Amino acid sequence: MTTTKSESFGRITDEAIERFRSKLDVPYGRPKPPHNLEAHADTIRHFAWAYGDDNPLYNDPSYGDATRWGGMIAPPLYLLTMGEDEVGPLPADVRARSKGALAGVHLFNSGTEIQFYRPIRPGDRIAETVRLVDVQEKVSRFGGGKSVISYNEHTYQNRETREVYAVRLSWYVHTERESSRKANREGTIQPPSYDAEQIEEITAKVLAEKPRGADPRWWEDVAVGDVVGPLHKGPLTLSDVVCFHIGLGTGGDYGWGPLRLAAKRRQEMPGFYTRNAYGAWDVVQRVHWDEEWARSIGAQRPYDYGQTRQMWLAHLLTDWMGDDGWLSSLRLELRRFNYIGDLSTVQGTVVEKPRPGVVRIALSIVNQDEVETTKGEATVFLPTREQPQPELPVPPAVPESVARAQRERGRAADRKRP
Repeated sequence: MTTTKSESFGRITDEAIERFRSKLDVPYGRPKPPHNLEAHADTIRHFAWAYGDDNPLYNDPSYGDATRWGGMIAPPLYLLTMGEDEVGPLPADVRARSKGALAGVHLFNSGTEIQFYRPIRPGDRIAETVRLVDVQEKVSRFGGGKSVISYNEHTYQNRETREVYAVRLSWYVHTERESSRKANREGTIQPPSYDAEQIEEITAKVLAEKPRGADPRWWEDVAVGDVVGPLHKGPLTLSDVVCFHIGLGTGGDYGWGPLRLAAKRRQEMPGFYTRNAYGAWDVVQRVHWDEEWARSIGAQRPYDYGQTRQMWLAHLLTDWMGDDGWLSSLRLELRRFNYIGDLSTVQGTVVEKPRPGVVRIALSIVNQDEVETTKGEATVFLPTREQPQPELPVPPAVPESVARAQRERGRAADRKRP
């Protein structure tokens, strides 16, 4: 039996999952322009500020001149602010088959894995193509009922050189909002409170942190078991969430904005908006700053974005590896919410030196209650005394479905030319 829109909205049904699966391996571009069409020294600096990174390599346009890079480069995750569309939206037939699939269902970023191949520099323009590559049905730990995990692969290419700069795989848990609200498997967590002495201790630790900079971290001097960090992030404030958006933007895959932009976007994505406590329409994404709405979906209080902790882990690694190092890959799993008020300790341990110039690092973020909220791993290329400048990894070929979609878009553009 086919369910109606009102019956299926906000619910995970077999029919909705099948409609959602119709998007598998069909490339598409961002629905709205990215936060940054072109990399610029100012937006690179603003992005670094978004997660508290004062590394001069990302903040001072002239600092990089004396490094191996010969100029300014962006932090690894700056690519999240970029990504122009070169293939267009999902084809009309796919949109029709998948229309309304999992609409109104809550979405949690559960993990990410990124391979980095080239640094982004001022003046670069980056294309991003997305594919849904897997859909799995699970029982939600958070929601307690049926859930779906979707895996999206993002390919980032330099629009001029056509090189692949990065490949990002992100997975999301889709849960029914009502199930999430009722389950609340975390129980009641008492909000943390810090006295003046504790805040001073935290501040002293933060002020002692600094990037390694021009002092090479030689691979030969690193041993398995070495501790990386820690960095101290928090206690997390709503101001930190605001700064996150200043650096990363508000658009992303949803392209939301304020006032007139919001009114227009709501016509295109009505399921992304609900009425707030004042009766006005607001984005469901306000779980990150609206306490009442966060509680309504089963969270304790507003919480951070998954990208926030991606940035924190990258910050830990770039501080540690110095100017000559290269973050080759980063993988993380988001185990628990990181709530407003939480204090996070970000650290790692060297677990392997598989070959000269390469180290593997186990990563962890724990909160003030010693609960691990994030677990991850990374591969870092370090200078050796025989090779002071590590070679960058070889970029992969563009997936065939992406290349085909790009060719079709190019032919369509050619046909429109006079």
